[in-house]
Amino acid sequence: MSIRVSTTQIADNSIAGIDAAYSRFAAAQQRVNTGKQLQKPSDNPAGLAQSLDFTEQVAEIDQFGKTLDQARGFIATSESALGSVNSLLRQARSYAIQGASDNTSDEAKQAIAGQIQDIITQLGKIANTSFGSRYVFGGQRTTAPPLAASGNSFTYAGGTSATGDGDLNLDIGRGETLKINVTADQVFTPAITALAKLRDNVANGKDLDISQQDIAAIDAQINTVVDVRADFGSKINRIDADKQRNDLTKVNFTGFISDIQDTDLPKAVVELQTAQTAYQAALQSTVRAFQTSLLDFLK
Repeated sequence: MSIRVSTTQIADNSIAGIDAAYSRFAAAQQRVNTGKQLQKPSDNPAGLAQSLDFTEQVAEIDQFGKTLDQARGFIATSESALGSVNSLLRQARSYAIQGASDNTSDEAKQAIAGQIQDIITQLGKIANTSFGSRYVFGGQRTTAPPLAASGNSFTYAGGTSATGDGDLNLDIGRGETLKINVTADQVFTPAITALAKLRDNVANGKDLDISQQDIAAIDAQINTVVDVRADFGSKINRIDADKQRNDLTKVNFTGFISDIQDTDLPKAVVELQTAQTAYQAALQSTVRAFQTSLLDFLK
């Protein structure tokens, strides 16, 4: 028993074949033109999910990178300022030795006291160092100068540990925070207090107090500054190491994203040529199947 296949069925099957061949050809052409193998979520749902996750992590790395740059600049500015403080304190120490000497005249001691006051004034200015628009030695109160002039000395108006706004902590990674500051009341105020006492003792000729107390007090402030600078130096090294690690991670994640999303161009070109050939063959096959003449209808 023969099965009769209608012309309509043949046409439907031919059109379906052409549509399928054209879809493959269009998709292959799109991959070549855009350089992307993921054109829509259904192309690779699992791959798309991985790609989105890696993309999110790259964006997070970029954000942490900006924070690390800010932290490094803030710390480097603070460390540089403290370098100047260290030099001034050592200069004051040499003045203290001169002021404690019996060979120094009263007139010279008055001049030395004036030079020590100049150092105090310079320290007050350095304490108001800023990074961009933020004062670096004011704790969380970064919008106003932390030290205000008060006669020949200065008054601290920044954040403190007692008020809970002394530390500046930044998130530099997942679960990682870094304290990036020291407050002026921890470094500058004690130094200015020690220098003010030295100034007065030199002016009043209290050689014994200078020798037994003031020089030791200045040495203690120099050691404090050295310790803070060392801490800042280690933090800068940590930031540099974190940035290097993040940059490497970003390169790897970007490569993973490319592997998932980007087209293997040589392979895609071959697939396009194959799909184009199949599409043209489908068209030609359909044309041949429906080549009819008047004799076909007279049979």
